Amino acid sequence: MWIDAGWAQRGLDALRSTLDVDGTTKKAMIEFLFHEGFWDQDKLTWDAAISRFNDCLNPGKPAFFKLGEVWALMKRFERHELFHALAQDLGFEVRRIPTEERRQALLQRVATAIEGFEEELAGARAELARLGPDAQPAVPRDLRHGQAPRFSIDGEYGAGGF
Repeated sequence: MWIDAGWAQRGLDALRSTLDVDGTTKKAMIEFLFHEGFWDQDKLTWDAAISRFNDCLNPGKPAFFKLGEVWALMKRFERHELFHALAQDLGFEVRRIPTEERRQALLQRVATAIEGFEEELAGARAELARLGPDAQPAVPRDLRHGQAPRFSIDGEYGAGGF
């Protein structure tokens, strides 16, 4: 049998090690879940959020954390006990990637994204140029590099707005 009581208990223990925290950290975790949109503050009172959080750590309750919630909490609060238990159970070793190696990978990701954006932009500009000068969009004079366009329903930038 794949799943037995010992396996389930190890998983629950790892989850609790990750998320069964002191009151201050629990408060910060709940605030994080609200702020990041995992939980809706309009539908869940503070007391109900605390109860929900506690219920998610209790296997006798029907409520349970969603995978995204647990993942985000592990990442934000650097509590990786569940992750380590999962890796060990699946037969993997875990090592933290050195900061410089991670930095280089992120810089490469940025460079690749910029390259893709530049190719897409060049293609769109070429298509626009083929349509002729009448198809060129009017750009407001006060729109400077890095400034977000302002949208207007009253036609501030000409007929129909910008």
